[in-house]
Amino acid sequence: MAHDVVISGAGSAGLSTAIFCARAGLDVLVLEKNSKTGVFPRGETMRPDPIITELLGPDFMDQISFNRTALRRYYSPGCREFFSLEREHASYIFHWKDLTEGLKSVAVQEGVTVMMNHEVIAPVSRNGNVVGVITGDGKIRNSTTIVAADGHNSVLGRKSGVNYRNLNSPIAKRICSGIESDFSGMEFFIITPGTLAEFKAHPPMIAFIFPRGDGDAEAGVMALSGAIPPGKRGDVPFGAELLKILKNLWETYPVFSDKLKNADVSFEGASIIPMAGMHHAASSIPGLILTGDTIGLVEASGGCGIVATMKNAKFLSRFLVDNGVKEWNRRLMKQYNREFQHSDIYRHISGKYRKLLPVMRLLLNRRWRFVSFDHLWRIIGQFNRRV
Repeated sequence: MAHDVVISGAGSAGLSTAIFCARAGLDVLVLEKNSKTGVFPRGETMRPDPIITELLGPDFMDQISFNRTALRRYYSPGCREFFSLEREHASYIFHWKDLTEGLKSVAVQEGVTVMMNHEVIAPVSRNGNVVGVITGDGKIRNSTTIVAADGHNSVLGRKSGVNYRNLNSPIAKRICSGIESDFSGMEFFIITPGTLAEFKAHPPMIAFIFPRGDGDAEAGVMALSGAIPPGKRGDVPFGAELLKILKNLWETYPVFSDKLKNADVSFEGASIIPMAGMHHAASSIPGLILTGDTIGLVEASGGCGIVATMKNAKFLSRFLVDNGVKEWNRRLMKQYNREFQHSDIYRHISGKYRKLLPVMRLLLNRRWRFVSFDHLWRIIGQFNRRV
């Protein structure tokens, strides 16, 4: 049996794509390697957007969110200076699994077949086109269109030539209760090279505290790989090494430690967020389309790709229907890339990368004397307060 669309990955990108494709009348199969969705709690904040209501209904986010905040606070290295601001719209704070299970439920209601414990291990090609995938059980799932939504180290993305070292930023996080903070918004701590004496060669990083309400929080640290030129990212810490840095911050870093050192930790883990750059070709092999974390479709300014991937899911489904796609070829693949790169969401995400990465490399990938950066931070703070 051949499907219209087979999607690798049951995260927000894959399930959003499945819902829009099913609503457009396409036969959709989603393959997920894990036994359930939301196994690792990804970034659990999201700005409001009409696309969320279109996918999940008007009340869904209010039902699953346990906090909302529009407040932000940004600390200089060493936390000697900070400035605060308030955004126009308050972000949702929620459990990742509640979002993915909600998307899965809607997808099933729309007629999507979701198969858990089915890992995609390779594409199936015929005459230069991808026409299916092989799963871990050795079976072939045939389809007109294959969508890779399987994350920051996608096997299908690698087959398409994606260099994930140029996209990925390692992150370590904890979920905890009993924090001691007088600020109800999200807090960000800039850590430039040389700030942490215990880790002499550490890259630029950003630590964060996202309040969940009632003294609960998500807190962690991310290596700012985007602030490092692509050819020099080989020594960026990840996994156990980044968890060691988080432990040190938790115990000793000014302000950050004061708020967190007495908190009870219920979860600790390390992962990857692809926000160091973007892979600009959404399709390099006819019949195979990449979306979500697979191509770095993430807001460089905030680290969230949920809304972006939801919007791209709608774009992808419309392309398939508007062009009556029954078989792919190189002409159609080039047309998809061309329309993708003219889409609002591509221009928004790529524009953020284009503006922010040079600034990050200029300001953050260098050793500063604290007094110099403090002066810079005061100027930036005054500008943002005017804005």
